[in-house]
Amino acid sequence: MVGIPKSNRCTFCKLRKTKCDENWPTCGACARAGKVCSGARSNYKFVVNGCHNEEPTPKSSDSDDASISSYDGSSQIQDPLSRRTSPGGAIIVDMKEYTAAIGPGTFHRMRLARSHRPRSVKSGRPTPSPTPSPVMSPSDRLAAQFISCINAASGTGHDLVIWGPSIKMIPQRLSVGSDSQVLRHTVELVVASWTNSQRDILVPETWLDLRLHMQALGSLRKALEEPEQGLVTDTIAAQWLLQKLELTYDFVRGANQEHHAAGLTAVISRGGPWQGFNDLGLYATFDSFFNMLQEDVRLGRDSVFMHHEWITAFRQAIDGSTLRPVVKAMYRLWIEMTVWPTLVRLVRVLCHDPSDTMTAAELVLRATPVIEYLENENETTLASLMESGEIIEVDNFLGADLFPRCYQFRDIDTAKFFYIHAMYSIIIYRTIQEANSVLEHYAPSVMKKCREYSQRIWMSYPWMRTQRPLAIEYTAALAFSYESANEEEREFCVRSLDDMEFFRRPPPIGRWIDATIMANVKGYTGRMPFIKNQDVSIELYGVGCRC
Repeated sequence: MVGIPKSNRCTFCKLRKTKCDENWPTCGACARAGKVCSGARSNYKFVVNGCHNEEPTPKSSDSDDASISSYDGSSQIQDPLSRRTSPGGAIIVDMKEYTAAIGPGTFHRMRLARSHRPRSVKSGRPTPSPTPSPVMSPSDRLAAQFISCINAASGTGHDLVIWGPSIKMIPQRLSVGSDSQVLRHTVELVVASWTNSQRDILVPETWLDLRLHMQALGSLRKALEEPEQGLVTDTIAAQWLLQKLELTYDFVRGANQEHHAAGLTAVISRGGPWQGFNDLGLYATFDSFFNMLQEDVRLGRDSVFMHHEWITAFRQAIDGSTLRPVVKAMYRLWIEMTVWPTLVRLVRVLCHDPSDTMTAAELVLRATPVIEYLENENETTLASLMESGEIIEVDNFLGADLFPRCYQFRDIDTAKFFYIHAMYSIIIYRTIQEANSVLEHYAPSVMKKCREYSQRIWMSYPWMRTQRPLAIEYTAALAFSYESANEEEREFCVRSLDDMEFFRRPPPIGRWIDATIMANVKGYTGRMPFIKNQDVSIELYGVGCRC
């Protein structure tokens, strides 16, 4: 198309987006600013094959290209069927010239045609054209967007890898052309919500895309109601993603953590312990373990995965995987912690009947192997990580008055294994402490161990603070460390909990205070009941823990 009128503003006025008084040779704006006025611009601009040119294409005597110039009353396209070859090999053909009904302008009807391929001199066959680049499918395009989100914030608090190693397996799953809508809709939601979190103009309450959220929940509901064996991995991965997404972004409306944990347990257990996990299914299962065990603790039931068949199957799957050693160590830790809901259930029995020595003895019997495993990991795996420099102690510039030294980690996987090991050690020692009180067995080493692991969690805070907002699960470790702290250290814990949730206004649990923290700590160690009520007075008066 040719002959699109242009503004008469000079270049200076056009850049400033102001009206030009057109008082040539120097307009008023340029005179006041002390600029050299460019004068009036050309009357027309030209569009050739989608390219907007500031200057008309000069005439050429040795080419069959169309000769085009600014309209001055006499200049025309010399040949109404002239052709112009574009850089891509296509030809623009001027089909017909029209005269404007009003004004002196002329307009042309153009057609884009492909050039004829030259024939080979020897064979007479057409010379093969370059192979066109394949068109990306919607799944490939979504996978590319997801990879872009993963790579865009690597090493920062918005790094999606913080949610777990499973995240890196999802683009490949999308690219294989899976027929599952649930995974595709969930990834679309994650991409949109993560992108919103990068926009400074949006408040955190609007990060979650509600339309895509409802779409993903609908697809998940359908997948759970109509399970297909070939799509179990997609359902597990989608439910894990929704769980992490809501825990991070859906803090105004409340997360569906109970439903997701129950759905994950049902989908995984439906296939049995020997169903054969692929990499994504295995990763997503273990990255969801903490939330599934939390739900079992709240409901007062044993974990379905604590039985020998499941433990054996999980261990074999981990041993046969290509996971990093530190990730394998973390997943093995989840296996050992399947006994956590059972220990909490036994502690609740002791709270109702402090004279039940049989239950206390059973609790010690079940907890002792776990403690031995945790201490062995402390002396082997964690000691090896410190010797290799993956965990190092450095000067603490954030709160040197309390902790002159703090920990730094190679990556988020190493940090998660470190603080999760400390958190679970505190939980198991607290349950043993309740059994010892019933058995009248005084063990000062239990309190000493709780404080030792609590200090590890506190010294991890300066590094974990840099992983906000996605490292929200670290707040659980801070809460469990609170009971071992003195008054000054407890103030530090409260500040740290508020700081880790700085973007959640208000945080889902409400304001972190002593009664709220202790209610959660005692609830998840069996010393206080869970009550389905959001009235904060339940925790203020020490009645129970909200859930």
